[in-house]
Amino acid sequence: MSGANVSGGTPLVAVWALTGILLGAGVLVAALRRKISAADATRLPLAIIVLGAPSMMIASFPAGMGLADTFGISGGDHAPWGALLYLVSAVALILLAFVLVRARPKPPRVSPI
Repeated sequence: MSGANVSGGTPLVAVWALTGILLGAGVLVAALRRKISAADATRLPLAIIVLGAPSMMIASFPAGMGLADTFGISGGDHAPWGALLYLVSAVALILLAFVLVRARPKPPRVSPI
């Protein structure tokens, strides 16, 4: 690809990977130091996992386009790990929605007159 003057997007992918790790570590440290509530310690990691799939699409797009332009292929993700990340992100989205719905305040009960 470098012979065709096309970038693989390696710095963007490295920043993407480190961002997820640092966000997860930050939530862990905040939870251990009790800077966030138990509910936030549940919601934040789920949100980070939910954002994994769309952010991977953004981070891997330049590499896929570089491969497609250089070798005349589709440039899509053919590794099984991409599909696994999409599945895990979808499950985390469902769990996050469930956690948020369960945590919403209940309306006060009104006694009949």
